[in-house]
Amino acid sequence: MTMTLLVLLNASIFSLNGIGEDLSIFRTPFLEVDQRTNIEFVLRPEFNILNESGSYRSIFWTNHFNFNLTAPLTKGLTMGIGNFERFDQSYDIYFDENDLKMHLIGKGGIEEFYANLNTNFRIGEIALRGSYLLGNAREIWNYDISNYVLTDTFLYKYHGKILCGGLRLDIISISYEGFGNIIMERVNSDTTIDLPERLSIGLSPYFGNSKINLMFERSFWQKGNNYISPNRFKIGFIKDRFALNYRYNPWYLDYVKEHGLDFSLLMPIKNLGSATLSLHCSLRSKGSLREFNIIPEFKFALREIFSRRR
Repeated sequence: MTMTLLVLLNASIFSLNGIGEDLSIFRTPFLEVDQRTNIEFVLRPEFNILNESGSYRSIFWTNHFNFNLTAPLTKGLTMGIGNFERFDQSYDIYFDENDLKMHLIGKGGIEEFYANLNTNFRIGEIALRGSYLLGNAREIWNYDISNYVLTDTFLYKYHGKILCGGLRLDIISISYEGFGNIIMERVNSDTTIDLPERLSIGLSPYFGNSKINLMFERSFWQKGNNYISPNRFKIGFIKDRFALNYRYNPWYLDYVKEHGLDFSLLMPIKNLGSATLSLHCSLRSKGSLREFNIIPEFKFALREIFSRRR
């Protein structure tokens, strides 16, 4: 008995499983800013191509804006606040198998609202980040069996928290995230999901005018969640305003693998800030199912808009 995937819409097909696609991979609490107020607006349109057994399907959709603000409190002490999507649970999938037709629709996800506090000293940085998690999701499952139609609708609400801290000394950094959980509320029931602890170790040596970024990351899911605890790594190269990264990201969902490349170009805007154009490309796979993910990212940064220039 074979199953043919006809249409894929909205985000990754693998978001159908678990609590969605984890978008916080390789994210540390360190703030790459100087002693100036900085506001960032980020837009990430997305393009997916799905391939199974030689059949291709494609879609385009747009993520919402992300907002980040960093500001110096005193010399060496910086505050940061902002938001980004932590888990994406959106999908729109149509299956056709013999006399069974299924249309599965998911909308929503889990948002992270964070506050950072970073202190810099002569040879390093100490960073702390606390986050509140909040979200809503809706699933609609439509079944058509021999012209008999059935629809099920599921509604979910999420709220939770997570903490992260890190230490950077010269070219070496280490960060640890933990004490996190998400409470999932459904009709007549609540479920608490313990988020994994996460260890990140980085090395950033300079070679002349170029910089190499190396990062190893390990997630630790508790037993009983039916999720794996993967090892991930990333290697990056930065020279002047250009950056290139390769990342290997096995998902917390079993058998889902991801390889990715990131390109970015920073363009200063005189007396205002900067614009960064990036391109993120990923190949995700599980068995014979392959998904190509392409995300152009547009980041616009405003600096010193609350301070008087001297």
